[in-house]
Amino acid sequence: MDVPDYVLERLAAERNYSFSTVTMDELKSLAGGLDALYLTPSAPHQMALFTGDDAIRTIPAAEPPANLDAFYVTRLQKERMSGKDADAGEYVRFDARALRTSRTNEAVVMHPLPRTNELAYELDADPRAVYFEQAAAGVPVRMALIAWLMEKGAAASAGPRPNAEPIRFKAELPPRCANLNCITRFEGAYLSPRFLLGRSMDPTLLALKCDYCERDLKIEYVGHARSHRYYRFDENLQGYVQQWIEEGSLAVFDSVKQAEEGGYEPYKRGPQREVMNEEEVVQAIESLADQVIADVTDMSGVSIVGVVSRGAMLALRLRDLIGSKTGVRPPCAALDVYKPDDALRPIDGAEDFFVENRTIILVDDVINSGWTVQRAMATIWQRGRPAAVKLAVLIDRGHRAVPIRPNYVGKNIPTARTERVQVRLAAVGADPKAKSHDRVTIYSIVEPRKEPEAAV
Repeated sequence: MDVPDYVLERLAAERNYSFSTVTMDELKSLAGGLDALYLTPSAPHQMALFTGDDAIRTIPAAEPPANLDAFYVTRLQKERMSGKDADAGEYVRFDARALRTSRTNEAVVMHPLPRTNELAYELDADPRAVYFEQAAAGVPVRMALIAWLMEKGAAASAGPRPNAEPIRFKAELPPRCANLNCITRFEGAYLSPRFLLGRSMDPTLLALKCDYCERDLKIEYVGHARSHRYYRFDENLQGYVQQWIEEGSLAVFDSVKQAEEGGYEPYKRGPQREVMNEEEVVQAIESLADQVIADVTDMSGVSIVGVVSRGAMLALRLRDLIGSKTGVRPPCAALDVYKPDDALRPIDGAEDFFVENRTIILVDDVINSGWTVQRAMATIWQRGRPAAVKLAVLIDRGHRAVPIRPNYVGKNIPTARTERVQVRLAAVGADPKAKSHDRVTIYSIVEPRKEPEAAV
């Protein structure tokens, strides 16, 4: 039940304020002057309910008052929780016994309601139970708050609102809010994501704040639409990003892959070298097909999904190789992880493509951080429940940020984090005499140390 990290980060970035977590022993060492403590439980979920002198004296504050004024009982709201948090221990049951000591016999009992098992029903008729009046008073209080907010909102809208306009991104689709419970995740049919410029404690990440839920979205790669160049963000770009926002030419990307799929080139390329020629690429794809055939016993239950765009090209070639070696030609589809409304599209006549109870071979050209693969797998599960999902990649270059390991690998190529692996593939059925051919190159991404060329 801790304060969410994004709240603490925003307090630190916007207010220069931070919290410290201290133990009970550390609190006992503090001088007096504490007016109130909110104790969060460790085990069981709720601490002792201060029903005796010994329990009262465990509060590390000044001398406690002669009498307690009130008990404020709460409950664990499991209906708002999921996962392991929902299995937290039960609250201690509060009943009339807590009011029978010399220090508590005049205390009132409060509770926000509704209750479950943490508050005894025997207290309902006790004159010290004020929770029904408390709940009733909550209605006009909320009405007053709503009225006040509406009045303040009307006054604010009448005046100037600097930096209040949402950012207009130069991209096919705006970024998605990181909050899975954001309204834009559920009402996307008519409610487009909107972001304002936020603040980040990390100078290597651009912070965008959702205009609906105010959750921060951290961006690592930004682009300039006029020059079609992308950059790894750092604080040196802050002023130019503000300029790009004002002129409506800012693009943001989840990854280098998304930037390249959008037709953006790096700010500047370093030295480039070829690491796989056409023959070696063909051999690697052949190896992938052999690995799949050796691992999957029943090819009739296989469907192949290629991540747009080179992953989809690889998927078609892998499908043809599997068909020629086994006599079974699996259905094939292209998956665009940046188009959630039309993400999975059958290709090359695979009109009957489906994923339910199928073994899905997910194909991509290069696995780097793993975020693209993670998003692709989530999209597949939205279309049905597959029997299994196996990952095939032409190049594994390491540096994964999520624990995803490919099942089938054409070639492992260790690289530095500043290096980019680029795969070029000839289209299926292309003219052999055409200039387009298979090859894999590595180049370094040169970071801007001064004013970006795109901003000139």
